[in-house]
Amino acid sequence: MIKIKNNYHTHTFRCGHALGSDEDYVKNAIKFGLKEIGFSDHIILPDVIQCGMRGRYELLDDYVSSLNELKKKYKNQINIKIGFEAEYLPEFIDYYKKLLVSKKIDYLILGQHCYSVDHDMKWYLDLPGTLGQEKYTDDLIKGMASGLYKYVAHPDLFMMIANVYNETTIKCAKRIIAAAIKYNLPLEINLAQARRYGRFNIGGYNSYLYPFLPFWQLVAKSKAHVVVGFDSHRPEHVLRPGLEIIEDVIKQTGVKVDFDYQIK
Repeated sequence: MIKIKNNYHTHTFRCGHALGSDEDYVKNAIKFGLKEIGFSDHIILPDVIQCGMRGRYELLDDYVSSLNELKKKYKNQINIKIGFEAEYLPEFIDYYKKLLVSKKIDYLILGQHCYSVDHDMKWYLDLPGTLGQEKYTDDLIKGMASGLYKYVAHPDLFMMIANVYNETTIKCAKRIIAAAIKYNLPLEINLAQARRYGRFNIGGYNSYLYPFLPFWQLVAKSKAHVVVGFDSHRPEHVLRPGLEIIEDVIKQTGVKVDFDYQIK
């Protein structure tokens, strides 16, 4: 039976596509039996408006203060960490470092969804063919090399960018895995999309969009460190994160998962 002690991938309503109060996530984490929950909403950026994706900059203080209050209220029942799921965006690296040094937040996880051109957010899936997958991989590896992040969220998100798994995509997957080993960063089996859609034909395989099974078969042959992220967008996702998905991924790929992972 799978027993998970800690989860560090939790969103809040501020991103515009999650629901529920901060406290409801904490209460459900306690019911589930977590020892530590980490909030990692999509990073709030100065001078960037991306409705439905990330909160406006003026919500930053509310995010931090709300979670700090919950830290105090539930200190005898659960540990709470404050973080962000953040893309590697070169123009915001100093901002990231200031957040970490100031102790406003405890950690960052690397979640590469889009890239920036002069503060204008662009989607990888808008690039033709496998170009989006290749740029995603390039940017992800730069983020891994930066030393700013604790782990890599949904590294196999490239299957959402283009429904293609060919020689180019396999090369991207192998580069990501090699970088994870080089920089000693865990790769996350993310449960959000699988929890929502289950398995279907993707890239010619009967798989989840992510965790994309052929990717994790490659990981299983490596020495990469693997963790789990609930990627909760509703309080009930903490209570029912989709443990059966992890069991299926392990059965189908043979990948070894660290269920005791804790962010230090």
